[in-house]
Amino acid sequence: PLSWRNYWDKKQFVETDEGRFCVYQTGSGPGAVLCLLHGGGYSALTWSVMAKELTQLVDCRVVAMDLRGHGETQVVGEEGGEDLDLSGARMARDVRSVLGAMFENESAGIVLVGHSMGGALATLAGEGGFPGLAGLVVVDVVEGTALEALASMHTVLQGRPRMFSSVEQAVEWCVRSGQVRNHESARVSMPGQVVNSNGVLAAKIVEDMVEVEQGQGGQPAKRQPSISRDSIKEETEDGEPDSGDAFKAPVAPPDAVTAPVDKTPPETFTGPGQFRWRIDLARTEPHWTGWFTGLSNRFLGVPAAKMLLLAGVDRLDRELTVGQMQGKFQMQVLPQVGHTVHEDSPDRVAEVLATFLVRNKLCTATDSFCPSFPAC
Repeated sequence: PLSWRNYWDKKQFVETDEGRFCVYQTGSGPGAVLCLLHGGGYSALTWSVMAKELTQLVDCRVVAMDLRGHGETQVVGEEGGEDLDLSGARMARDVRSVLGAMFENESAGIVLVGHSMGGALATLAGEGGFPGLAGLVVVDVVEGTALEALASMHTVLQGRPRMFSSVEQAVEWCVRSGQVRNHESARVSMPGQVVNSNGVLAAKIVEDMVEVEQGQGGQPAKRQPSISRDSIKEETEDGEPDSGDAFKAPVAPPDAVTAPVDKTPPETFTGPGQFRWRIDLARTEPHWTGWFTGLSNRFLGVPAAKMLLLAGVDRLDRELTVGQMQGKFQMQVLPQVGHTVHEDSPDRVAEVLATFLVRNKLCTATDSFCPSFPAC
């Protein structure tokens, strides 16, 4: 697993009447402020690799917040075990409250960028506009397709492991299952989605361990191979499970004295224990329909420059089809990526966002910027 410090300049907690929201920030340019909103079950760390890429292309600032019930954010009533209000309207108010607390007195434009559920929240937060709102980007969510997909959501959730024996195993599952196709992104994103038996977010554990290592002379501690008793075994080329030891000892030089090999599986980087999902998405079902119903009309009605970024050619409903023909928004389709577009291909998503920002005069390009391919 990787620490957030590899990608973000700082992490802060913003207090509102509803709780304490965890926000990551990077970039220091005078251009627009991008507020990144993650999808259901993810955390702000899902944007880590893409955010680092983007700030190298344009002079923007990027903030990403853990929504209520996710990441390190803690809201009123959460510790008591109450079911949180995860309605779209409530979470959209959270977004506006956090942005108001952070940027109320600034003149830089704000661009809302949301993935999946976060895209629906971005349209809700931007509905009717607010002071400083300059742009809206919705990533891989279209109203009709999203509502149709809800019927199979329980099957998807039931197919996920309930527990992991280590964060390394969680990262391995994340990549092998196809949830994220980019291994680097999975290593920083997945720790933001699971907690240990004490309810501590894995990303916080990784952060603390890295700080301890750096405090002991600046050299990372020697890490054992991240194989646990429950880890997924590799298969040999003929399809048979790899027999023998759970891990292989390095080959010794010919002149070395052969010592007995300790075949005990080593402890993983984050230590022995059980990790479970930070949020039980099945319990959010009462809000699913509300998140996406009316999404198309809300998106078209937001008074700002707009872009729809899709993974593959999606079915646009009538409102979006007409809106695109009328030039009300820009559409960009990225081939060969999964639902977590920004994790699978962070460099291409950063280029698309940079092009959008420069085209709408919200940011200035750096010397590293190369124009993206044309958009629809």
